[in-house]
Parts: sequence; structure tokens; C-alpha cells
Amino acid sequence: MDTTVESSSARLLGFDGWDTFATLAGGRGGAHLAWRDGVAHVVKAYPSDDGLRGARERAALSALDGAAGTPSLLAEGDDPPMVVMTHLDGTGSLADALLGADAPAARRALTLWAQALAGLHAAGTSDTRTAFVEALAARAPQLEPRTLAGDFRVAADRYADVLHELGLPPHPEALDDLRRLPSRLADPRHEVLSPADTCPDNNVLTTGRAHLLDFEYAELRHRAWDVAYLYAPWPSCWCAWMLPHDAAEAAVSAYRQAAGTAVDDATFGADLSLATLGWRAMTPAWFIAGALAGADPTGDARRPSRRAFVLHRLAAVAGNDDHPALAAMAADLHSALRERWGTVPLDLAPAFRR
Repeated sequence: MDTTVESSSARLLGFDGWDTFATLAGGRGGAHLAWRDGVAHVVKAYPSDDGLRGARERAALSALDGAAGTPSLLAEGDDPPMVVMTHLDGTGSLADALLGADAPAARRALTLWAQALAGLHAAGTSDTRTAFVEALAARAPQLEPRTLAGDFRVAADRYADVLHELGLPPHPEALDDLRRLPSRLADPRHEVLSPADTCPDNNVLTTGRAHLLDFEYAELRHRAWDVAYLYAPWPSCWCAWMLPHDAAEAAVSAYRQAAGTAVDDATFGADLSLATLGWRAMTPAWFIAGALAGADPTGDARRPSRRAFVLHRLAAVAGNDDHPALAAMAADLHSALRERWGTVPLDLAPAFRR
């Protein structure tokens, strides 16, 4: 345990020390549970060798100020970099529900997650988004408040390398389409403050509610990118198992009902379809090189293999009619990779297999 984090975090709140200080069960990224006078706090430390880590989370928590059930930022420090937040005590996460054996419980957790997402998006008012931009600039002026377009450009470059490695056509039109795709989801009416990593494990479930956690990648983006996590599925997540179609649809309906008039216009359905296609087209580029090298070829009981979700996403893109150049590239990649790997299906989340 890092005693420097323990002592420094206590001093940030004016304490001479914590009554107890321990690694947070199930926590990632240097999270600790700290108690003082019967009150629990979460201390999250960031790597000291990366001065930018934590800047987005600190800016987002500052701007949200505990809105929509997010943790409240109590203090932050720079040496070492850390935050002290309120502790949200719950009974597991959506990931726990999806990896369990109770399908109705998993469906309820999906609904709570969707409602929490709608609440977070509603909390990202114009003033909140402005506060995030200002808070981020104050902490790390070199970081941009919008990053997704850059991720798509990087993905296109990675695809170019993979296509060359596999001896496939270079598909320049498809790569240009991929680079431009985020610009088609730039409607300012739908811009929200997003955690940008709304994975099934980045939340805590309490009675009748989900609380979203982990804002290390927070940015401003179109709301459809977050909702499309249900359809892609879970593009940036380790437990990226499939959802039954009706379960995903029910969760999207719960989001739309909770969001109300914010998604009432006729364009949101098309935006959601485009964001789903975007995730499916972009994210295989993150993992193909590693999967070709044999990294994580089989997955395990808690996570699918990279090969499984690469093939699933490429097949979905290959079947789309609206972006023929992307479809052709995905079909070529899918065929070449299936020839190497065989058929590797992406299974349903464990809760839905019985």
C-alpha cells in the first residue's frame, strides 16, 4: 500500500490520518476505501509518471458536482495526483449482473444503467459543459475536450497497416469514410458530457438506481455514442458479451423514456444507428494486431476473446447498406481473419445463456 497516498489524501481533508485505509474491493486504477469518524470516502490515485492521467476525471467531477448520482469531488491533489470522492455503497454493478445467472436481474440492471445514463446526459447542461471545458483547461491545457474524432483517425491508420500486413486491398475510400464518420454526429443539441467509458463495471447499483463511475476519459460528445454501447455491444469494455436483442431494445427504450423530449426528434434513431456502426467499424482496429499476434486468443469465462468480438463487429459492418466502402473493407478483413482463426462466435452474456 502506498503510504504517501494514504497520508496525503487525509491531509487534503484536514485529517491527521484515516481510521482505516484499504484497497477498494473490485476497484481499479488505485482506488482505496478510507474511513474517518464513521464516514467512508474513496481515494483514487493516478500514476505519478503520467501527469495527464486523472485530469479529465477531476474536471468532470468538478463540473458535475455530484449531479445525477455521480460521486462528489471532495478534494484533489497533485503530489501525488489523486482525488478524494464520496463513497457510493451499492450491491455490485451491471457487469456483476450480466456475468451472473439471473436473467431478470440482468434486465433490471440494464434498465437502471440506461436511466442513469439519461440522468447524466440531462445533468450535462450548457453550463456544466462549459465548466468542464474550463476545468480541463485549468488542469491540463494541452488536452482537448473532444477526442473521438482523433480516435477514428488513429483507427484508420491502424487499419491501413493491417490491410497491408494481410495483403488486402488498401480501401482508401473506406478509410476516408471512417475518418469522417464522427463529423456526422456533431449536432450541438445532442452534445453531452460523457464518461466516454460507460462499461458495465463502471457503475454501482443501489436500491432502484445505478450510479455511473469512472470519468478518466471524460469528453464532450454526441449522446448517441453512449447509448450505442447497448447495440455495439460495449465497444470499449472487457466484458463485451452480446445482449439479447429484446434486452438491448428495452434498455434503449428506458433511456429514451427517461431522456424525454431531448431525444424526441426524428433524427435520434438515425444517429443511434450511425453511432452503432461507428463503434463496430472503428473498434476492431484496436485489437486486430494483438489478436493476430495471439494475444488473448480464447478469452475466459468472464470476457470474450478479442477474436470473437473483432469478427462479430466486422461481420456487422460488412452487412450494412449505407456505407458500401466500409462494408467492402470489413468483408475483406472478416474473410481473411476467419480463414486464419476459424469461426469464433460472440456469445450472449452469461446471465442470458440459460
